[in-house]
Amino acid sequence: MVIATLKDIAELANVSTATVSRVLNEDETLSVGDETRQKIWQIAESLDYKKSRPETSQP
Repeated sequence: MVIATLKDIAELANVSTATVSRVLNEDETLSVGDETRQKIWQIAESLDYKKSRPETSQP
């Protein structure tokens, strides 16, 4: 199984990886149109994109 990346989504949506990251993280300061935002979410869902969880440090 191939894991979808931000780069994959960005290429399909024709936007930068930074834009994809900010949309998927629901950055309210990002100025992007609703059409682009919806396109990114649709592509992410179609690729079954899953956010990676940050590593947690052990005590």
